[in-house]
Amino acid sequence: MWAAITDPAERANWVPGMRFEPVPHGRFDIWFGDACEGPAHVSGRIAACEPPRLLELGTMRFELMPAAEGCLLEFSDVLWFDASRSRFDFANAVLAGWHRFLDTLAIWLDDGVSALDLPEPDYSVVDVPGRDTP
Repeated sequence: MWAAITDPAERANWVPGMRFEPVPHGRFDIWFGDACEGPAHVSGRIAACEPPRLLELGTMRFELMPAAEGCLLEFSDVLWFDASRSRFDFANAVLAGWHRFLDTLAIWLDDGVSALDLPEPDYSVVDVPGRDTP
């Protein structure tokens, strides 16, 4: 899974707009595309890079832990809000984007095929604890 997150050729199959070299303090850029309801571009510095278990791109954290059938990915992100939209609307847009990327990552890892061209599910109907709390 580390290669799927850090190797550009692997990453292109699930989050094609993410660019970085996995080195501490290096720069990262993520372009989310025109249809994105969250921020269209995020950039910053790599806060931590500890192969093959931890990568922090600014506030985004990918942590891999051993599990019975391979490894477990724990992903988190800290959202920074502005006055242009409600926190509720912004958070739901960003969460839907990460759901989409992580779903396509799972398909890539399980089946070896890119799911980027598949229709995007309606994540607004997916049950996520706490989502209905503005």
